[in-house]
Amino acid sequence: MHSEFRLTTAFRHGRTKIDDIYFSAPFKLMHPFVNGRHAEYMISFVGPGFLAGDTARMNITFAPGTDSTISTQSYEKVLDTKDGSASRTIDLTVQGDAKAVFLPFPVIPFRNSAFSTATTAHISPESTFVYADVVTNGRAGMGEQWLMRRFESSLRVYVDEQADETDHHRRGRPRKHPEEPISHLAFADHTLLDPSRYDYTHMAMWRGYTHCGLMYIHLPEHPADHTGGNDDGISNGTSSEHSASAASARTVGGNTNARRSAEEAIIARIRQFAEESNFPGEFGATRAMNGIVVRILTKRGDDAYDFITKLTALLTNHD
Repeated sequence: MHSEFRLTTAFRHGRTKIDDIYFSAPFKLMHPFVNGRHAEYMISFVGPGFLAGDTARMNITFAPGTDSTISTQSYEKVLDTKDGSASRTIDLTVQGDAKAVFLPFPVIPFRNSAFSTATTAHISPESTFVYADVVTNGRAGMGEQWLMRRFESSLRVYVDEQADETDHHRRGRPRKHPEEPISHLAFADHTLLDPSRYDYTHMAMWRGYTHCGLMYIHLPEHPADHTGGNDDGISNGTSSEHSASAASARTVGGNTNARRSAEEAIIARIRQFAEESNFPGEFGATRAMNGIVVRILTKRGDDAYDFITKLTALLTNHD
């Protein structure tokens, strides 16, 4: 079965609203919960779970000014796919200063299941974006740990860049439409579970843990202040072209330093939160090219999901 879900949000009258919606069975959208600007959307996948031959596609666009959280209704099950497989594709677009959070429940791969999921996110530099996913090593309560045939998950996050006068310094062919934004790959991840090839209970793998979570956080990027001073040692006789290049360098360096400082402060906050909440597992947090990446290992799905949701609320100021 092929199923599709499309959602576009819009900011109207001080609230985040649905601008366009379409879904086919077994997808279903619950009535949104709206609290001022913030809106929570819960997507359900009605049915037993993914079966052999099932393909699902999700396409969600978050318009400028909106504040949205996307979640799912329950754990996502991948049943025995026999000799076949199931797949899911997710495309997320975050425009302008939108705040977007995508937090589905963990995926449970059953015995003899084969499943692949690919997520691509295109976000603007001034957006707030949080993405998380958790996968289990099977139905632990049924004694089905590491009995899936194959599970594969990929994430690629692209951050847009607006065209400016420095575009001629970029490598590659010039763009036909300079007003169109370009983007760069800010983060990529590939998770592969193939018990026939790897021992995931090894010390360098999952060991005795049953749930593995990934979280990506992007903070809004703000332009550096232009002071116009000669703090870089440029004399009054410097040519205008030289001055423009130096100003551009100060801007790039200022942006980079400000983003690094903000991200390091967030990482310190994450570590403090994990310590104060007595997180029952292991986690690591680090900076990516753009954004912050958090990895966690737990022995319970609720521990993983609760940690991610509470941390998201802390970082996005959502109650």
